[in-house]
Amino acid sequence: MESFRFTVIADTHYFSKTLGTSGKAYELRSGSDQKCLAETAELINAAFAQIAASDTQAVLIAGDLTNDGERVSHEEFREKLYALKQKKPVYVITATHDWCCDENPRRYSGDQVSHDVPVMASDELRDFYRDFGPDAAEAEFTTHLGTSSYVVRLSEHVKLLALNDDQNGKGRAGFKEDHFQWIEEQIKKAREENCLMIGMEHHLLIAHVNPLLTGGGTCVGDREEVAARLADAGLRYMFVGHSHIQHTDHFVSPAGNQITEVNVGSLVGYPAPIVNVTVQPDQTLRYQVDHLREFSWNGQTIPAAPYLREHALALVHRVLESSDKNDFAEKLTALQLNGQKMRKFYPLIRPILRFVREATVWKLYKKIRFKAKNIDRALIERHRDEKVMDYVDAMFLSFFDGTITPHAPDSDFYRLVMSFVGALRNAAPEKDTIKKLHDTCETLLTGGEYDNQQAVI
Repeated sequence: MESFRFTVIADTHYFSKTLGTSGKAYELRSGSDQKCLAETAELINAAFAQIAASDTQAVLIAGDLTNDGERVSHEEFREKLYALKQKKPVYVITATHDWCCDENPRRYSGDQVSHDVPVMASDELRDFYRDFGPDAAEAEFTTHLGTSSYVVRLSEHVKLLALNDDQNGKGRAGFKEDHFQWIEEQIKKAREENCLMIGMEHHLLIAHVNPLLTGGGTCVGDREEVAARLADAGLRYMFVGHSHIQHTDHFVSPAGNQITEVNVGSLVGYPAPIVNVTVQPDQTLRYQVDHLREFSWNGQTIPAAPYLREHALALVHRVLESSDKNDFAEKLTALQLNGQKMRKFYPLIRPILRFVREATVWKLYKKIRFKAKNIDRALIERHRDEKVMDYVDAMFLSFFDGTITPHAPDSDFYRLVMSFVGALRNAAPEKDTIKKLHDTCETLLTGGEYDNQQAVI
């Protein structure tokens, strides 16, 4: 079997500039999101050019192609797909953002948010994107929403199982039973043909990093049952998006069959991952995570990493730096929290926000030392003047980038963070959420079981 190279990207969330990219309303929306909106066209142009110039043999896009299913966004994004297709075969799946499942499309003008935006219906998406998978399919399933799952042959011995998992008929992401039976038939057929089947869907099968962060609606409904059925059918690999994080994990079914899942982060938010995969002769996969290097913005060439990093960090810092109770409430509301309810507590919250902004390692230690008796005092002294927010920022970025900078358990960074988290566990030893926080921090510090940047799976 010859090797085959393909590239996976996810969550392009294309946003047409015709929907408004300036004014207070837009700034609140933009500041509440890890991904960029106004810059999506330029980011995608640059990423597609980078991919087109590579030696990849196919491009896979794992859903949420547009921001909220706006028709104009679909139309503009498809033109970019056609341009990329002139260089590389392109296969896409759509997801809930592509038909605005929450019925909340938005455009922005000054202080106003309007919802009178024409959107694409779910049953229009298959034909609209027919040139990017469905028309090349050797097998296809039309869901009850009118969306498409399909199988295409990428090479003589490699097939793609592109799955639309928007609804399972029980109010969650996933598959109705007739859809699942079709999936199992396709996996069986590929196995009989001695083909490796590569899966791609939008929602997660596995709660990556920790269910505290990626449980619930981030995954398909009944995720372990679904993962077990896929693994037992013979599917070994799944590529997903949705969470906007870069992370690899696996699940073993009760019957002992394993499926490995690569969660691909958003292309238009930090760190803009481009996942290059090689199918090796033994049917294992070698992946290498590249990143968008630069893009054009306002007539300048901008290094992508620092620009996207600062935009992501502003998600946290903007709330901490609220100027008054009204500003605080507006920023929380933009984050889809109950800003008006929290507004009245601002006088109590304000000193906490200030402490978090300004706290050093030493100041935090003094606050919790009655519960931090096991913290190495020499460790605290070495880092006493460092800002706590620098540690918070690093952990926040690690969530999205798959821990590009890992911290070994014997490093000062690891020991310091886990010491403070351990103090929380001492304060509330019976709280399951605190235990999950402890496990989450450990994964974010080390990256978890896999190297999320490059590995053979």
